[in-house]
Amino acid sequence: MPLREDRAPVWAIWLLIAFGAIQPLVWWLVGGGPPRDSVALVLLLVVWITLLALAAMATRRIVMLWDRLSQKEEAHHATLTEVDQLQTQNAILDIIARSVDVPLAFQALAARVARLAPCDRVGLALLSEDGKEFQTYTARVQQDERRSRPRPEIVFKVERTILGGVVRSREPRIVGDIKSAAPDHLDANILMTSGFQSVLVMPLVSRDRAVGTLNVVSRKPDAFSQPHADALHPIAEILAVAWVAQQLHMTLGKHRTMEVMSELTLSVAAEINSALQTIIGHCDLIGRSHDDVALQRDLQTIMGQAQRIDGLLDKMRTAAHDRLRDMTKAMNQEGIRTSPEESLKSEV
Repeated sequence: MPLREDRAPVWAIWLLIAFGAIQPLVWWLVGGGPPRDSVALVLLLVVWITLLALAAMATRRIVMLWDRLSQKEEAHHATLTEVDQLQTQNAILDIIARSVDVPLAFQALAARVARLAPCDRVGLALLSEDGKEFQTYTARVQQDERRSRPRPEIVFKVERTILGGVVRSREPRIVGDIKSAAPDHLDANILMTSGFQSVLVMPLVSRDRAVGTLNVVSRKPDAFSQPHADALHPIAEILAVAWVAQQLHMTLGKHRTMEVMSELTLSVAAEINSALQTIIGHCDLIGRSHDDVALQRDLQTIMGQAQRIDGLLDKMRTAAHDRLRDMTKAMNQEGIRTSPEESLKSEV
């Protein structure tokens, strides 16, 4: 119980004062009236005034001490919350450093997220590359419900969902009563049918672009407030950066694979072209040294097919250069440098 809600010592002092004030009054009534001795009456008034003054001073002092203790208690709780946040952030960084799989890191950190915002389920919704739908992952807070490997559960469209609204606005959204949002939002309707009553949706924003949401849901109404959103904000930022890094890592892998395939295609094309030119040259020499019509016809057929293969090789080389150029352009748009020279130019 917070200290401000329990001030029993203050009430005890005033009860004692009230008892001390009532007791002389009872004596007065039992004795048949006020004392005739003026000195006794003055002393009685002095005692009452002194008791009241002491009670007021003691009350003020106790209230001041109580307020200080309350402030220290609040500061202590705030410090514990910050410690939990830092521990969760450190755990996220540690897990992501060992694995680029963001859904796996989310699954491992669900219990820590639930300590920052007490809930029944923790969810992660990641936006697809075309920005039209979400892949959602769910982590159970209870240890016996949690899964060893995450997998997408439900795919939501961006339209008519709370997730889509949060991604568009890039602002957290707290829904204290899911029933009110269920008629207009598909994800809220599914949560309501599953028995949940409130939800907090945090956007994952990196480079001024929303890439998904972090969601906590509860079976209790009005379970979340702004302090919960503030506590989850840095966690959402780290997950967003990690997801973007994972996507860039995959894009870089595709670029490297495409680069290797293009180099292999060009190398094979060069070898085939070398052998083809040898065939064409020998056919030309044979044709000049022999006048046989049938042989000349066969040589023309061979040279025609050789020229056709040369055209196909030229198309292969052009396609390989085009794919590599397109992939390099996409990498540059994402801010990924494909060579040390480009990195040095960007630093200058």
